[in-house]
Amino acid sequence: MDCSQVVDPIGIAGGLAVLWKHDLKVRFIRSSNFFIEVGITDDDTGVEWSLINLYASTNDGLRREQWRELAEYRQRNVGDWMIWGDFNDLLWEDEKVGCRRREEWSLCAFPNFVVEIGAVDLGYSGYPFTWANRKFGNGLIKERLDRVLVSPGWRIKYDRGLVQHLFSVGSDHAALLLDTSPPQNRGFCSFRFDSRWTSDPKSTEVVKKCWQDPVRGSKMYEVFHKVRGCRQEFRKWSKAKNFNAKRKITEVQQKLADIGEDRRQGINGEVRTLEKELGKLWEQE
Repeated sequence: MDCSQVVDPIGIAGGLAVLWKHDLKVRFIRSSNFFIEVGITDDDTGVEWSLINLYASTNDGLRREQWRELAEYRQRNVGDWMIWGDFNDLLWEDEKVGCRRREEWSLCAFPNFVVEIGAVDLGYSGYPFTWANRKFGNGLIKERLDRVLVSPGWRIKYDRGLVQHLFSVGSDHAALLLDTSPPQNRGFCSFRFDSRWTSDPKSTEVVKKCWQDPVRGSKMYEVFHKVRGCRQEFRKWSKAKNFNAKRKITEVQQKLADIGEDRRQGINGEVRTLEKELGKLWEQE
């Protein structure tokens, strides 16, 4: 890597480094003893966003102060952003395996911080835990301490962004690999709401069902996932209800082509009917 920004450790604790290639549009914005913020300009999309590289304290009291500082800082700034790194905390009890369970009160500060800044957790693919104490048997502890949080605006612009947990050598933490534009699956197409759906009362039931499904996370995270669920269900429902106007247009055009120039008695009426149907389909499309 050609460029870097470093925060020196205090004794053997802390320490951060951000490295990037010189041909990337990255600029240093700010740093503290627990994070480094850089600005990124995406050449492919023209999108500008802020990246905060984080290493939160292992001390509960200090970490709560860090959440407060970050929340105040984010409220003073606008634009799309991402915070990723080692948060040294959990959002949910099931993000830990081994040793004694976390007390309920100890799982409040970090989730409250996530809600306060309106963050969306990008989730992950791969092994569910990012840290382990490397012990065996009953002494083994595994936790998901590392994650990626983004603003709703960032998530909308990079709606296919994915995070992978990768095993790393020489560290007790997994590496996070972010892909903002993973390859599209074959046959992928963007979602478009079809106004014809509103004419069917069943469309309301599709929305109600998706909105009633429980989702854990901040309010913004909950809304994002329910909207995504609606998109997925509408695709299935539309296919089952045969709302595909393009396919129907092709079918009618083929029928007209099969009839061709045959104008025997009775055929003209069928042609007119097909032409009317084709006209309506074009209007719908």
